[in-house]
Amino acid sequence: MTLPIHHESQVAYCGLYCGDCIIRNGKLSTLANELLSQMRKPEFEKLSEGLPKIMPDLFDALNATERCIRVLESMTHLDCIKICKDGGGGSNCSIRLCCQGKHIEGCWSCDEFETCVTLSWINPVHKDAHRQNIRIIRENSIEGFLKGIKHW
Repeated sequence: MTLPIHHESQVAYCGLYCGDCIIRNGKLSTLANELLSQMRKPEFEKLSEGLPKIMPDLFDALNATERCIRVLESMTHLDCIKICKDGGGGSNCSIRLCCQGKHIEGCWSCDEFETCVTLSWINPVHKDAHRQNIRIIRENSIEGFLKGIKHW
């Protein structure tokens, strides 16, 4: 079943919108896997070893191929088949567990969201986006949030 573009079930407990997530569509993981399969071929190994010697100005970065492979291997894990409220994202998401434990729909139903340490867990990626969304939801409801700007 394909959900409408803006559907309230895609509003995660933390206030982020799953429909806007770059991991959610699976493209990053798929492309990383495709590129890894090419980079693991013997022909690419020859290129990555030889081209920096022939044309160092253009291909010196190929000396970092092993590091690139490690980055791509990490990126293969950037896939999320389910939306948050159906168990998508991290299985041990402390934000989801907190909301479920409090029997609330999301952090917007909690008066502690502004200073919540649990909610701060995603700050390294999302900065203050989730809190901005929560403020919008508290002010305009989920329906109002879905019609407007969704910070990511």
